Amino acid sequence: MESRQLLEWASTHRIVDQTKQGFINYLENWKKENRDDFFDTFKGKSNLKVITTELNSIQLTHIHEYTDFVYCNLRILYLGSDIGDYRMVFTLEGKVADDLIHFDKYIDNTIKEGTVKVEIIIRAIKHGYRIEEISKLVELDEVIIKPLFES
Repeated sequence: MESRQLLEWASTHRIVDQTKQGFINYLENWKKENRDDFFDTFKGKSNLKVITTELNSIQLTHIHEYTDFVYCNLRILYLGSDIGDYRMVFTLEGKVADDLIHFDKYIDNTIKEGTVKVEIIIRAIKHGYRIEEISKLVELDEVIIKPLFES
């Protein structure tokens, strides 16, 4: 299969949308099943507002003497910094076969440093500072911190 065909197949089966929704479901299930571990990892609810994903790759993989799968890989970003990957595995029929998440070994440091910025942002919002001012203060793009301005 050529790259163009793979991308058409992915579009037809809404692979990226399914993977993004799968990531959201993964986090929600984690929070329900192991709340303490979940919040220990992300250091509070406000931090969840600044977690985003972006498409990293779509891959067709042949497993010798088994079958073919398509992997859709998302980068997980926290305040714009890469903290891990989420992968959803699909059959060639477009059905979800599996998913997995992998966090960077430095996630704790990234989240701790980011939590300080999130706390500064929240305090600045409460004191009436504008997004432009806060963005410069914490040296982050407005797009990244905008979710903290939304209820």
